Amino acid sequence: MEKGAIDEKWHLITGDRDHIYNIARTSYFADGDFNETKNESEFIHTENFILVDAKGRIRGIYNGTLGVDILRLKRHIEILKKEF
Repeated sequence: MEKGAIDEKWHLITGDRDHIYNIARTSYFADGDFNETKNESEFIHTENFILVDAKGRIRGIYNGTLGVDILRLKRHIEILKKEF
């Protein structure tokens, strides 16, 4: 439970910073501002949640600051859980 995250509840990405930043920018589009800043050394942070299935496919992108998107994310998680 490092940093207060509950292990059973969260799956956080960890590893080599450059590799994670590259994945976020090129595979999951987590750094929307990168197109404007082009600064590869800046910390990536977004309000978005990206729902990824067991095969690594993006199943949805949700704005974590919007209640309606959080409800939609929860609904989609339940749908995804039934698929496996």
